[in-house]
Amino acid sequence: MQNKNQPAVVLTIAGADSLSGGGLQADLATFNELKLYGLATVTSIAAVQPDNLKITPLPATLVQDQLQSQQAAFQLRGVKIGLLPTVEQVELVATWIKQLPEKIPVVVDPVLVFKEAQTDAAVGLRDAYLRELFPLATIITPNLTEAMQLTGQALVNEQTVARAGQALLQTGTQSVVIKGGHRLAGPMAKDYLLTQDGNQWLTSPKLTSNNNNGAGCTFSAAILSYLVQGNSLETAVAQAKTFVQHAIEAGLTINEQQGNVWQGANREYSS
Repeated sequence: MQNKNQPAVVLTIAGADSLSGGGLQADLATFNELKLYGLATVTSIAAVQPDNLKITPLPATLVQDQLQSQQAAFQLRGVKIGLLPTVEQVELVATWIKQLPEKIPVVVDPVLVFKEAQTDAAVGLRDAYLRELFPLATIITPNLTEAMQLTGQALVNEQTVARAGQALLQTGTQSVVIKGGHRLAGPMAKDYLLTQDGNQWLTSPKLTSNNNNGAGCTFSAAILSYLVQGNSLETAVAQAKTFVQHAIEAGLTINEQQGNVWQGANREYSS
């Protein structure tokens, strides 16, 4: 029997970032700061160079072995899905999610690695997310670029973002938050949350810091953490946005152009 004082156990299924800015490292750091015990299934290795990003997928059989061992050892209270670089991995993870014994929150952060190119591989991966994972999600968390890739719509203002949100909600997910961030015009960083019951914009002042590597991963991991703690979806998203803002403000500078978020910054704000 689990000790009632032990932390809840959650799982991230994501890639490893060689600079630890995003991916499973950001997720685990977020879980730890929010007093959860985080497990990680590694899907790929990302080697981050100054002018290049090389992603090496792990074999799907190895991903499956990790998932089976973790499910056998722990009672999971929530799952976050990040980078799945192949269609085979997407299908594998979707099948595994359907077999979970309890209805637990599932946060899907569709990290699409294919930029704007519409290659057969890119379209196949996008369609696999739409078909296999989104119907299983409590919430999906695409950024503006990913939402454009997923919907085929140009997102340039609040009206177009809202239409894209509605299109994504039709995929079967329970809710969607589109991270507008600094990409939408104006002085405020805007995120759009849409559920079956309504919608709202969450805003905060834009930050000038470039220490934002891992912001998206941290955001989705924080949403899962707050949901597991019993918060409503709306509260979880709002708290996650504040968590990320603090992590960017106190981020770790790598060079003049980039830096990592620091999840530990929230200790100072909460003390």
